[in-house]
Amino acid sequence: MATLAPLGTGTRPYRDYLTPALHSRFIRASRYTILLCYAIACWQSKWDNFLWLWLPFGPTGIRTLLLFIPALTIYLLRIAQWHVGQRQTLTRAETFQKYFLRKNTILTLVFYAFSAWLFNEVYVWSRTIEEKLNFTELGRAHERLKLNERPLYLRFLFNTLAVAQTGVHLWRDYDHIDIPAMQPRKFDEAIAADAPVKRGPRPIKVLVKQLRPMSLNSASLALLVTVAGSLVYFIGPRHLIWEYYYNFSRNLISLSKTSKPTGLAPFAPLVSKFVVEGTLLVLLWEFVNKAFDSYIALEPLKNSKPITSDSKDPNGTLINGLKAKKDAPKSMAFWELALITEAFPDRRKTIYAEMSRKKAPTFQQITDFCLAEVKLLIERLNVGLDPTYQPAAASAVLQPAPSVNLAPQISRPLKDDKQVVALPPKPSTKWEHFEAATSGIARSHSSPGNSQQAWGREGINRGLHRAQEGVQQAESVASTAFTKILESPFGYVFSHSLPRRAKLVVLGAPYSRISLICNAITALTNLAVFSISEDAIGRFHESVPAIIRTFTLAITKIDAYMSSLQVHWSDKDTLGKPEAERKNVSEVDQVRDCLQKGLQNVLNSFDKYLGGMGMSMLEISDANKAAAITKIPGMIQAG
Repeated sequence: MATLAPLGTGTRPYRDYLTPALHSRFIRASRYTILLCYAIACWQSKWDNFLWLWLPFGPTGIRTLLLFIPALTIYLLRIAQWHVGQRQTLTRAETFQKYFLRKNTILTLVFYAFSAWLFNEVYVWSRTIEEKLNFTELGRAHERLKLNERPLYLRFLFNTLAVAQTGVHLWRDYDHIDIPAMQPRKFDEAIAADAPVKRGPRPIKVLVKQLRPMSLNSASLALLVTVAGSLVYFIGPRHLIWEYYYNFSRNLISLSKTSKPTGLAPFAPLVSKFVVEGTLLVLLWEFVNKAFDSYIALEPLKNSKPITSDSKDPNGTLINGLKAKKDAPKSMAFWELALITEAFPDRRKTIYAEMSRKKAPTFQQITDFCLAEVKLLIERLNVGLDPTYQPAAASAVLQPAPSVNLAPQISRPLKDDKQVVALPPKPSTKWEHFEAATSGIARSHSSPGNSQQAWGREGINRGLHRAQEGVQQAESVASTAFTKILESPFGYVFSHSLPRRAKLVVLGAPYSRISLICNAITALTNLAVFSISEDAIGRFHESVPAIIRTFTLAITKIDAYMSSLQVHWSDKDTLGKPEAERKNVSEVDQVRDCLQKGLQNVLNSFDKYLGGMGMSMLEISDANKAAAITKIPGMIQAG
């Protein structure tokens, strides 16, 4: 057995190798962001002095560094809040309920507001006196200084822009990272040779390609905020903001006694300035978000090798990543495992060879972690098919704890036919006498004997009947009101979407686990296919029956669940499609295709040996059927 070190020695947390890789990507993304900041700084300088533009310690260089701080603020926000996979909720209203009123939403607004404020201050500080953006404006020689409202108006628009960008950020879920969900290769391609790593396009090419669409979207948002923000400012809080602004400023400098803002004329030139600068700021924000997405979603490789290759115990470190509690490092670990099993034969062979690991052989631990993801998918499908379903571990009946004698009995037990009851205190005041009398009357009329009388039973039944009618009426009113809401234009956010329900069950919640599921399936498939030629010890075949059974059950459950789904009358988007396409959910089809390709490869590799592995003819027949069927909307057809 060829290993770099005794198994278990040198095993380190997976994040020790993932974090430096992410930091290096962040630095690479920051370089291009600084270039964009430099371009913005040159634009703001109007190219008035060509020599100063190229001096790193000149005004343009200083402004570039200052403009990078707003960009760095958004980078820090993304680092703190990024997650793998898209949000999964049943309705749009549930998305709003879960993700709007939370701490991360407030932090997003604070970070964007700080970024917009600093960008505005850098712009204002770099303007000349002729542009009239100073804190005060000069009046006549004998008059005191007047407070200038123009920079206040500009700051209001930039803060409004931050609020708008926060809404865009939350609506489009900028915090999510799309990690590729790898698919097993075809059987003949898988056994022919190891394929090179399929890399995506270089991030810089993606950024350059997206620069024009980002510029157009930025200009649109800046124009919208200019119109909406100006209307809100002049119609709404203008005088209130000015009052606080004036009262605060008069404590710093001596101002004229007027506390009312002037007319609209001084603000006209600011409209074009804000449109341009607002567009540049939104472009900077969009560039930062796109650069972060592009670089963080790069393959978990370092120098064209898996990032755990530098560890003294590479597979042990990888196993630590597979069992991580947080989804981000766990998703990266499964992605690295899928890449290792597909494109790195030397590393793949060590998975078969390491038998003396502490808990179980390396291949067994990796197989268990991968199968756990598929079994979790099956559990979700069981719940989707039968909401009353309970997993075996959760449905186990807890045995009552045995009684414990804490102390020996020191007195005789109380007799069963007698009760020890403390006498109530005697009434002393007039109100206490009145309370005692009324309570006695109530007890006398509610005694068990009275309920035996016919009129008592009739009254009780009549009261129960009225209560039931009241409950039914309340439910009917609530149902009618909810139906009217769904039929109204506002019902779009409460509608029951079939694709949302299907993705919630198949892909998991609160975030999609499609990359975890497909990468786990791909890793299992590759390990099973290559074990025939690379497993020198010959132990991996023991896991093949479990892989086949799990894949077969998962495919069967997906087909049964999708067939059982019914389109709700409020799901107008799905009802607008042709009937044959209503149950086509691309993400669900992607998971099913991954399972089917994996099952086909495993069956083609072990077809001759399945009987000797303990699988019955019925199991083999079901597996072949699941691997060969092709799904059409709403039903299953043998292919």
